[in-house]
Amino acid sequence: MQARSRQPPMKKLLPVLATCLAAAASAAPASSDEPLDPDKAFVPTARLVAAAPAAAGTGERHGIDVEYRIEPGYYLYRNRLKFELHPANVLTGPPEFPPGIEVDDPFLGKSAIFRDRVTIHIPFAVSMARPGHYRVRIVAQGCAEDRICYSPFVQEVAVNIPPGYRVMDFPATQAPPAAPRGLPR
Repeated sequence: MQARSRQPPMKKLLPVLATCLAAAASAAPASSDEPLDPDKAFVPTARLVAAAPAAAGTGERHGIDVEYRIEPGYYLYRNRLKFELHPANVLTGPPEFPPGIEVDDPFLGKSAIFRDRVTIHIPFAVSMARPGHYRVRIVAQGCAEDRICYSPFVQEVAVNIPPGYRVMDFPATQAPPAAPRGLPR
């Protein structure tokens, strides 16, 4: 019978340990000095508000709330957020923004910005005959604090309007947008 040579346990573990360290290094995130991609720094979600069928004029807020989760060290410009609802068979009122934080921005001068989380309400009127899936197309611009300001970027979030959702009357202070020229009202 031949004697088997025994390797010390460390010699057996060394290749396994080296492989694990290499895998961990390749899976590690990029340097913390690298700015995040805008889709990771600014994460939007959307939800339908007052989704249950309701009569117009009840004082309920109807529309879509778009909430942004903003990573620490990043901010969005309030005046650089634009929203479109697609398909376009829905009339939207002007977005309702919270005031934001007033700053003297090195890129845009005096501006309002949002940090951490912000919710923007988009009021709308929709025909009962038009339930379905909608997309909120957002054009936004923001910065990584003291490092970089992103060019305007486009993001989309989805929202579902269920059957039975009633037409909403815009408050007297908010007239719906005018119909495009040449189309019936």
